[in-house]
Amino acid sequence: MNELYVSNLVLFLINKTNSVWGVWTGKMTAKEQRNLFGRFIGKGKIVINGEDETVCNRVKVCFGLDYDDRNIVHWRDL
Repeated sequence: MNELYVSNLVLFLINKTNSVWGVWTGKMTAKEQRNLFGRFIGKGKIVINGEDETVCNRVKVCFGLDYDDRNIVHWRDL
């Protein structure tokens, strides 16, 4: 099942950034996350990093002046 989610992520990155090594940041619903990764990562912005092969949830902290990456999942662990 892991290969299916990784191939979905690769195709998603190529479609959004024109590169397998690109970084995409944006909001996704829980349903979209489950379809793409097979699990719910979290609310807020989702960061898909092709270079590091990670997916994480980016949340604002310190009254919106800073951010924290949470629920960092490597593609191999999906």
